[in-house]
Amino acid sequence: MKKVSVYVKGDRNSTAYYRIYQYLDRIEDISCNYHTMMSSKIHDKYMPISKQSVIIKVMVYIHIYFRMLLCLIGDLIHLPDAIVIHRRIISRYMPVSFRILLTAIIRRGVPLIWDFDDHIINSGEVSISTFRLYARYASRIIVTHDYLKSLIPIEYQNKVSILPTTDGDMFELFLSSDINKKRIAILNKGEVNLVWVATSVNLVYLESIINELDKAAGLLENNYGKKLNLKVVCNAPLLADLKSLHIENIKWSRSVAIREMAESHIGIMPLLDSVFSRGKGGFKLIQYMSIGLPIIGSNVGFNREVISHECGFLIDSKQLDDWIEAIIQLSDSSIWKMYSEKSYESWNKKFSYKNNLLFWNNLLKNIFR
Repeated sequence: MKKVSVYVKGDRNSTAYYRIYQYLDRIEDISCNYHTMMSSKIHDKYMPISKQSVIIKVMVYIHIYFRMLLCLIGDLIHLPDAIVIHRRIISRYMPVSFRILLTAIIRRGVPLIWDFDDHIINSGEVSISTFRLYARYASRIIVTHDYLKSLIPIEYQNKVSILPTTDGDMFELFLSSDINKKRIAILNKGEVNLVWVATSVNLVYLESIINELDKAAGLLENNYGKKLNLKVVCNAPLLADLKSLHIENIKWSRSVAIREMAESHIGIMPLLDSVFSRGKGGFKLIQYMSIGLPIIGSNVGFNREVISHECGFLIDSKQLDDWIEAIIQLSDSSIWKMYSEKSYESWNKKFSYKNNLLFWNNLLKNIFR
C-alpha cells in the first residue's frame, strides 16, 4: 500500500473536503496521513482568526508553525510515496526551515502534487515568492480553470491539469429519490425556495443583490400569490431589513447543506467583479447542479463556463433587474422542471464526480516513485 502525506488547512468539515478528502478517502491501495494546519480544538476556539487580537494571532501562528514543522520532519524521516499540498502548508511566507525540509524530501525522490482552487496570491494566503516556489517544487499542479493556470509561471505550466471542484455527495440522492416531486409540490402550493451556500466572507456578494431578491419576492407575492424564501446556509447570518423576502439563516454543516439544497428550487451565486472573484471556481453553482437545481449566477469569471442558457441564468452586473426576471421565470413549475433536468445533465457531462475521482486515481497511480 502506498503512503500519501497530505497537507491541508482544514478537516473533513471544511471546504477542503470537496478538493481533497472526497477523492483520497475513496481510492484503494493508498494510505493517507492528513496534516491539518490547526488542531480541531484551536480551530474551533479561534477561527475566524481575523477577529482575534494580535497576541492570539501570534500564538496561533506559533501553533501552526511547530505543528507543520514536525509533520515535515516526520516526512523526511519516514518518506511517503507522494506529498499532496492543498493551497499551502503555512500562510503567506514559507519559513526557511520549511523550505530546507521540503527540498530535502523532494531530492530524495518524493513527488509533490500541489492543488489550489482560488486566487491565493490576491487573497494573501501565499506570497508571490512562495507561490513560485510551490510551482517549481511540484511534479503536478491542479487548478480549477484556465484563469488560475495563467497565474503559474510559463515555464511550469506544462505541469498543470484542470480539475473543476465538484460534489460527490448528492448526485446519487437526486437519481434515487423523489426530490423533484416534492419540490414541485412545494412550488404548486405557492412557495419558492432560493438557497445560497457559502462562508461568511462571501456575504458581501449576497448583500449586493438583496434588494433585487426583495423586489422579486414582492412581485411574486402581489402578482402570483407566491412566497419567496431565501435559505442562507452559512457560518454567519445575513442581516437585512426587507419588505417581502423571507430569510432563513441556517448554520452550515455538510449534512445540513445537503438537506437544504434538497428542499430548495433555485441555487444562486452572486459575485462582484474583482481579481479574486475571477479566480473562483464556480463551486456553489456546480454543487447546486449535482442535485438538480436550476442556477442563477453573476457574469463573472468561471461562472460563465458553468452556466448555460439551458440550466440557468447568467446575470450581468449592470442588469441586476435580470435577477428578478430569472426568479419569476423559475417559479413556474413546468419551466422549473425543464431547467432542473438540464442542470443535472450538464453537471453529469462537465463536472462528474466519478470523472474527478478517476482523475485522482490515475494521477496517483502514475506519479508514485
